[in-house]
Amino acid sequence: MPLYHLIYESRATQPFSDLDLLGLLRHSRGYNAQRGLTGLLLYAAEGRFLQVLEGEREAVDALYQRISRDTRHTACVVLLAGPLATRRFAEWRMGFRATRHLTDMATLLGHVDTSSPDFLLPLLPKLSTSLLDRIFDYLPNAPAHALLEEQAA
Repeated sequence: MPLYHLIYESRATQPFSDLDLLGLLRHSRGYNAQRGLTGLLLYAAEGRFLQVLEGEREAVDALYQRISRDTRHTACVVLLAGPLATRRFAEWRMGFRATRHLTDMATLLGHVDTSSPDFLLPLLPKLSTSLLDRIFDYLPNAPAHALLEEQAA
């Protein structure tokens, strides 16, 4: 079955502590392992999430529907979704990096203010998997968090 990916961003309704993130990641990793999903979660201390989900389309869409109804965050916006030739985060049931600050997230998104309802209009002609490439390229520069890092199975 062909691979699919979805990238979304959201804002936490309350700041997440390391323990909150650990609980979220433990649950996500177990859920994803059962469904053949992989991905990455980025979190800015200011409460902004950016997540990449990879897998079969039905599983990715079902998970995103669950995520979008989760009351721990709001303003879920799909930034990019579509077919994927190969998994970019195949090693991670759900990888995690905390961004150093909100400007890291803005850099990844190309300095886009996603709070505006028409934020994608000027970008539509240029929007492609380059966002996925920027996220993947960001990882070597993002410090790992010992408590929240996914351990090899």
